[in-house]
Amino acid sequence: MKKRLPGFTVILAAAAAIASVAATGPRSATVPMALDHMRMTVGIDVHKPDGTWKQVRAWVDTGGTAVLVNEPLARELGVELPAQGAGAGQTVTTEIPVPALRLGGVLLDVEGMTLAVRPGKFPLPGIEAECVLPPRCLRRLHVVFDYPARALTVAGPGVLIPRGTAVPCRVNPETGLFMVEAVIDGEKVALGVDTGSAGTWVSDKLTAAWLARHPEWPHAAGAAGSTNFFGFPFEAKGVLLCLPALAVGTVSLDRELAVLGLDQGLFDWYSQKSALPVAGFLGAEAIARFRLEVDFPGQTTWWYPAAPTVGRDLDMVGLSLRPEGDGSFFVAGVVSRNGKPLVSGVEPGDRLLKVDGLEVTGASMGRVVDALRGKPGDARLLLLERRGERLSVRAIVTRLP
Repeated sequence: MKKRLPGFTVILAAAAAIASVAATGPRSATVPMALDHMRMTVGIDVHKPDGTWKQVRAWVDTGGTAVLVNEPLARELGVELPAQGAGAGQTVTTEIPVPALRLGGVLLDVEGMTLAVRPGKFPLPGIEAECVLPPRCLRRLHVVFDYPARALTVAGPGVLIPRGTAVPCRVNPETGLFMVEAVIDGEKVALGVDTGSAGTWVSDKLTAAWLARHPEWPHAAGAAGSTNFFGFPFEAKGVLLCLPALAVGTVSLDRELAVLGLDQGLFDWYSQKSALPVAGFLGAEAIARFRLEVDFPGQTTWWYPAAPTVGRDLDMVGLSLRPEGDGSFFVAGVVSRNGKPLVSGVEPGDRLLKVDGLEVTGASMGRVVDALRGKPGDARLLLLERRGERLSVRAIVTRLP
């Protein structure tokens, strides 16, 4: 891939500007966060080749490893994409260094990182952002993921006075991914902490063992609600259940937690970027029940409980959705119980056009999933397209799993 390099004078000016920020910038900063499908986005500043700073929307994904940018931002940063373009949904890797990034004036760690590009408007389908911010950029900082206040704080080590219950964590020094030890059904389980995933995923070895001991626990097949990530094919085969209790250190979750049990191989892959092997990861639906602080260099977390929210994650029409780069949504799967689908008249592969009055195309993942939620027994009118024909389906909100 070709790359456009700025002139030597611009390089010197950019280096001087960055050095000035590092020397005179704030020791801490707090910025507002937005949540959509429990995914956190914040405004960050990107240093452009012409020496100016541009504010963009970044998805904070503590389970990711790359600074991934959308195509328009990539072009502003001097990235020349292949003439033929990448295939649909394919990420383009480059050798171009990640430019300086700052959050509220605090410089982030981009040393040794190179840009990755996703052709199209969004870095990933269904997420209203221009880039992805991985934990590698936060690994030298003390970070507060304040979900109750809808704010993100970054600070140098020792600047903040922590609040909440301290729980040790392990941090991969290269990727910045961090993990904690949880207790589920009396057993210790190593889990990543993944703000980028709306929901919690665990190994199907765990779900099988839990259901063997507790056959009375309701369960189903297929992702829904927070456990519906991007509608990957394997999501439709996952074991959907709700855990009655989970503890992180001495901190207990205050209500049931939806989890999706998936093949252990997925977590073998995830473990390669984690500090130690994990059997799953806590998603944002669990994390957002707290004001979570992470001292990355000190490998310590603090958990401060938030007020309970109203509503239930899995009271909804039992569909798993797949967002596409063009803003469209397709049905990736239909949740089933005892081998029977819980939504009649909908098939995998159907394009979802409307949920009641919501025009789905171009909407965010969070808005579409929320439109499927409600009180058990409520009806949702779905407008679908199948093989070029449109059809309407009256779907009932169900208490899953």
